[in-house]
Amino acid sequence: MTASYRPIFLMLGFVITWTATETIVGTLLNRYPTFQVVWLHYLTLLMMWVAIIAIRAPGTLLRTQKPVTQIFRAAFLLLMPVSWAFAVRSGFGHTVNAAFWAAPILVILFSALLLKERPGVVTFLAATAGSIAAILIYAHGPIPVGLMWFAVLAMPVSFSLFLVLSRSLRSETIMANLFYLTAGIVIILSPFIPFIWVALELQHILHFAITGVLGLVALSLLNRAAFEASLVPTAPLLLVPVPLAILVGWLTSDGGYNSYSFLLLAIICVACAIPLLTALNASLKRNNP
Repeated sequence: MTASYRPIFLMLGFVITWTATETIVGTLLNRYPTFQVVWLHYLTLLMMWVAIIAIRAPGTLLRTQKPVTQIFRAAFLLLMPVSWAFAVRSGFGHTVNAAFWAAPILVILFSALLLKERPGVVTFLAATAGSIAAILIYAHGPIPVGLMWFAVLAMPVSFSLFLVLSRSLRSETIMANLFYLTAGIVIILSPFIPFIWVALELQHILHFAITGVLGLVALSLLNRAAFEASLVPTAPLLLVPVPLAILVGWLTSDGGYNSYSFLLLAIICVACAIPLLTALNASLKRNNP
């Protein structure tokens, strides 16, 4: 794997494993309170990570030069499910799910604003067109009014800031990054858990174990991707779950997609292909100066 393609495959791996994790976690939301599910998920990640690192180098868990950034990153990741839950409870579930796909363009904008990492024109246009197309595919819910805009927009904004802050922590060790992220979420939610706790069914313990492993893999891939290179060129890859979800829906249903939907899907697929095509073009230029 060459240097040009490594960040692409790392980001793609993160997106796929993160989506798989969220899908499994989502199956538990009808059985347990959202905050309990989130707390147990990150508690599982924390215990697994501490167990792994404690064997090798326990002192590295707390060693960080950017404690404030670590705390903010954990808070932003927690805000993502909190805003989603609030929007769903308020009747804007479809709307917040559509708004989430603004994440690629938001990652680019926040990277330019906070990290001074500016995109190429093609990447910017691909992320913008892909985000708009994905939003239009899922935009079947009511339009928010007043403060509900905050709940709807907080989800993509918080997730995008979590990704950008992950890049800003590239000089920190993965041991500290994953520890502060998971511990921060667990600590913030812990005071509320006794008031909402629902006893776990035995089979769901296995669910949390699986999501714990997948979650560690996803966060490790993200940490490596953020270390390798800017997340700006690979931002359109955040849209990969959209065509995958549509493909699954198409295979398991009798249709329901028209030419308009396929046009939007084509735009998203092209946007997802741009990072690879850009890397291929750069590789060809290096090999044929």
